[in-house]
Amino acid sequence: MKNQEFNCSITVNITPKEAFKMISRVSEWWIMEVEGKTKKLNDEFTVRAGTTWKSFKITEVIPDKKIVWLVSDCNLPWNTDLKEWKGTQIVWEISTENNSTKINFTHIGLSKLDCGNQCMNSWGGYIKQSLFKLITEGKGLPNKF
Repeated sequence: MKNQEFNCSITVNITPKEAFKMISRVSEWWIMEVEGKTKKLNDEFTVRAGTTWKSFKITEVIPDKKIVWLVSDCNLPWNTDLKEWKGTQIVWEISTENNSTKINFTHIGLSKLDCGNQCMNSWGGYIKQSLFKLITEGKGLPNKF
């Protein structure tokens, strides 16, 4: 059976509390145009990249340990199914390993979608490069549209 989840992780030298805060700074590591709130349970936000947009609701928060974003709606004009991401979930899990903090990212349902490989490559870059740079150098590599 094919895995239905995309997963990647980074390990950084910050506290879990700091990692939790960095993830919520979406406009500094993913896409610069963010509308709404990105930090607390039931917050809702939308990221926009030209005519592409994705809306999220934060459905679970365990401070300094876990955050879950539900894709509540989207418009993916480059894709056959404009609403393909709707109903998928992004799960952030934060843990401590040997005096470091591990940030584990999982996009549940992504690999079964038409955009699977393209989206997995994009997520890998955003997490392993942009979020990592934001944490380690103070400046991420968010998309500008």
